[in-house]
Amino acid sequence: MKKTAFVLLLFLTFNQSFAQEQKLQEIIKPYGIPGMQLVCIKGNKVQNVNVGVIAKGSDKKVTSNTVFEAASLSKCIFSYIVMRLYDRGMIDLDRPLIDYVGSYQRFDPKDPRYAKITARMVLRHTTGLPNWGDKYAELIFPPDSTFSYSGEGFQYLQHVVEKLTGKSLNELAQQEVFTPLGMTNSSYEWTDKFDTLAAFGNSPDAIKSHKGQRAASSLLTCAHDYALFLQALIAGKGLKPETRTMMFTTASYANWFKHNIDTGARKHVTWGLGVGLQENETGKWLWHWGDNGDFKAFYIANPEKKEILVYFTYCTWGLHVTTDILNTFLPKQTWWPPIWNGYQFHELKRMKTFWAKLDKQGYDHASEVSKEMKQKDAGFNLPEDDVNDLGFILLRDDKRQQAVDIFKYNLVEHPNSANAYDSIAEGYEALGQNELAVTNFKKAVELNPKNTYAAERIKKLQGGSK
Repeated sequence: MKKTAFVLLLFLTFNQSFAQEQKLQEIIKPYGIPGMQLVCIKGNKVQNVNVGVIAKGSDKKVTSNTVFEAASLSKCIFSYIVMRLYDRGMIDLDRPLIDYVGSYQRFDPKDPRYAKITARMVLRHTTGLPNWGDKYAELIFPPDSTFSYSGEGFQYLQHVVEKLTGKSLNELAQQEVFTPLGMTNSSYEWTDKFDTLAAFGNSPDAIKSHKGQRAASSLLTCAHDYALFLQALIAGKGLKPETRTMMFTTASYANWFKHNIDTGARKHVTWGLGVGLQENETGKWLWHWGDNGDFKAFYIANPEKKEILVYFTYCTWGLHVTTDILNTFLPKQTWWPPIWNGYQFHELKRMKTFWAKLDKQGYDHASEVSKEMKQKDAGFNLPEDDVNDLGFILLRDDKRQQAVDIFKYNLVEHPNSANAYDSIAEGYEALGQNELAVTNFKKAVELNPKNTYAAERIKKLQGGSK
């Protein structure tokens, strides 16, 4: 390649990266997302993008070394470890796990159905265990009868694996994944080096909360490290070819038990062993999402195209922007995972238009804007949940009056909704209008007597006014 052509290519690449970074900032700003760490890989091209600060109110910028909670992205690395142990004959995917340990304290000893649970059921989320239980992890359906996402299942499998190997989860992860792949800023528990790197700070409470090792959720890492893992995963590094194929083949249909899953997404999202799968017009992709409260994470990877995108952020609304991010850094196509997991607006395009108009005309004109859009679009019908989310996005971003305006609009549209009353009550409370807050919390309880949150808020607000 001639020097002038190389310089031109470099210039165009830089301009594209800069434009994408600017677009990312535009995407996250309306949601009040303070910053984001992202890696996008296309073949041999690796793009690291870090924007904003680690948390709202902080002046500490996000860098490639900033460590975030990976949340449920923890499960994928643990699944890879299990499959490596399977390749060595150390664990049988179809042998009842109880055979390895004899008993498990999270299970009700009076229920014999637990004895049927296998590693394969855990990895494909068909154990019948809840995501998280209380005193016991009570079965919500017979093992292996349907799909239901379960952190409890992964904790059980972790217990088994640790007993089989005589090593802790983090020791195994260092041995099997972190050290071989050069993931130097990754751990399933707190390490001293995170003092200066953690997005959540290093207060005594923060450190204490990250002392436990949990296969389902405790991974601390950065997008750079996680991208190294994804590159190894899609290449099948450290796995037998047939094991890699098994991980990436549908093992269960992801019709989540008692969840209202979008009909279209239900046809295109399934589960492999430890990873989500989607198939769209461009082929098959692996994916997973993470949600530890304000910490949100997401990845998607195409083994054939060698395309990977992974991001981490610290904001409640961090998964609402997934589709826009994917369409910014990867070729535009149908992305089923954000529709399947239900984090983003259900009516994404219409909600974005509605929001943009409100920004210009004022949030107190929501009814007029809605009427205008209905006249132009026969299919315009914003779901209650979407509007409610918009209100809380504004509330979280300290746009309190605008949030109340949106909650008022939602209440007009859904006058018999306990949730609509609950939400506007929170808005009034944020404005310091406690009497109105109590009135609306009471209405929420009247419509839904099981609303313990509203009942507690009433007690607190009335107690504080005496």
